[in-house]
Amino acid sequence: GANNGILLSDDAFEGSDGKGIATILKAEIEKGKYDLILTGAQADEGAGQVGGMLAAMLDMPYASLVNKIEAGEGSIKVGREIEGGNQEMNEISLPCVLSIQTGINEPRYVGIRGIRKVAGVEIPVKSASDLGIAGDSVGKAGAKTKRIDYFVPDMGEGAEMLEGSTDEIIAKLIEKLKAKGGL
Repeated sequence: GANNGILLSDDAFEGSDGKGIATILKAEIEKGKYDLILTGAQADEGAGQVGGMLAAMLDMPYASLVNKIEAGEGSIKVGREIEGGNQEMNEISLPCVLSIQTGINEPRYVGIRGIRKVAGVEIPVKSASDLGIAGDSVGKAGAKTKRIDYFVPDMGEGAEMLEGSTDEIIAKLIEKLKAKGGL
């Protein structure tokens, strides 16, 4: 569990793109000394940019899509899911930034005693001015990337979505490939 937390919050942060978010995090991280910085693999917009940008800004090694971590002396071993569901293991020097994949661990249940213990704890809030960030370098004002649309594309002509169980879909696909001379 966490020993403490900080909320980075300011109206100036609203509408930040990946670079803006990384800039905000970097400003706070540079105030301390950390061996391991964890980010999510992606957030609400699904761009998956923050971890890599943050690592570059901090000049730290980086690994993405991490789903396993083994501690070592001065380094850690990280497992990454790669194309096709394959797994690779890498050794990475500390300090580093890792973007963590969903499902890396089983969250612990927090009992009533733990909830009561933290219920009265005040979480400090830091603003752009607290972090020394110019308001026009983050948020909508500083964003260089803006989402202009989000949609489910129309199926192209001839495209067909196969439905059913995995075995049923495989059988239908094989049947269609045979009919078209693909097998």
